[in-house]
Amino acid sequence: MRFRAGPILIDCVIAAAGGSTRMGRPKQLLPFGPEGSGLTMLGSVVAAALEAGCRALVVLGCRAAEVEASLRGGPLGPALASGLVAAVPNPRWEEGMLGSIQAALGQVRGEAFFEMHADMPLVPASAYGLLAAARDARRRAGLPEAALFASFRGEPGHPVLIPSAWIPEILGLEPGSRLKPFLAARGMDLVEAGDPAVLADLDTPEEYRRARGS
Repeated sequence: MRFRAGPILIDCVIAAAGGSTRMGRPKQLLPFGPEGSGLTMLGSVVAAALEAGCRALVVLGCRAAEVEASLRGGPLGPALASGLVAAVPNPRWEEGMLGSIQAALGQVRGEAFFEMHADMPLVPASAYGLLAAARDARRRAGLPEAALFASFRGEPGHPVLIPSAWIPEILGLEPGSRLKPFLAARGMDLVEAGDPAVLADLDTPEEYRRARGS
């Protein structure tokens, strides 16, 4: 498994604390990825972020010990041991996803960070690189900071690249609220990824079966 194939070196906050009520079982633990890879759905998301050159801050809540054990005991174990992956606890995970994102922000380093969901294992590593390149291009053009969303045919998806300067404001939001309206009000732009995978979150058993080709 390849780690840090790209030059990005940006933290990626991965929200993986949810209870998977629509799936009926923990999405984070479901097998996903190439046959024999040993990856789970969460593991596939983490692996793509690592391949893009990120450090992954994985926020855990529901069945946190079991999910963390699946990461440590699988092919991503060396990445956890080396610090390329960090498990971030969110004991208040039932209050909503924003609270999970907030739980990791104190560990973010650098001028920007990615935000990603644990149930989007089809998103390729290249999507992260497109956003990083778009941010660099905006800075060279003298454009103001914006949250950059990977998109497909004009529809925003994930990952999202967010300026770290906005972290204090994000921490001030109510945990039960949503992040996207804040980003839209603060300034956002879409970066066409040319891949519908950036829109594909797997919430139900049927979506999971389709994504695995079964």
